[in-house]
Amino acid sequence: MGFRITTERLILEDLTGEDFTGIRRIAENPGVMKYVLIWLENDEQVAGFLQHAIEESRRADRRDYVLAVRIPGTGAFAGFVLLEIDPEQPGTAEAGCVLLPEYWKYGFASEILRALLAFGFDTLSLHRVYGKCDELNLASAHVMEKCGLVYDGTLREHVWLRDHWRSTRYYGMLAGEYSSRMPR
Repeated sequence: MGFRITTERLILEDLTGEDFTGIRRIAENPGVMKYVLIWLENDEQVAGFLQHAIEESRRADRRDYVLAVRIPGTGAFAGFVLLEIDPEQPGTAEAGCVLLPEYWKYGFASEILRALLAFGFDTLSLHRVYGKCDELNLASAHVMEKCGLVYDGTLREHVWLRDHWRSTRYYGMLAGEYSSRMPR
């Protein structure tokens, strides 16, 4: 049994080779991928992404937690999430979430982000967790704000993303901000 985080309604656990089809469903959906800054343009890239996640899950000095989102009971693949520790700044990590559209608008992204923040700050003792989103992705920006991340700024038109120059909004939370929000 690999790594696992259980939330009120979800299971976040290490990806396996069996998740290829679920990741490919995400990759093939233009409505999902239009904001995702991960290159999953073909089966080779999907396989490479999955292989990286599996290899990273086996490392003793693990830095990347790329996890499947599953529905308890059925085990249905709902998407994937990540918490990636910066190798140059090991007290900092990026959190992200990509869900299939049938799992949007149920509050799952907020539930996931809260779980990643708890894991990052309480278990990994991180100093800073940040998230980013395309400035056009208002739903992701709302999730980060709802979970207490502070808007840090926008990096304007810094990368070509499939059909547009992407401007990226950055949000962050510091350990002190996280601990001050936790009940005593």
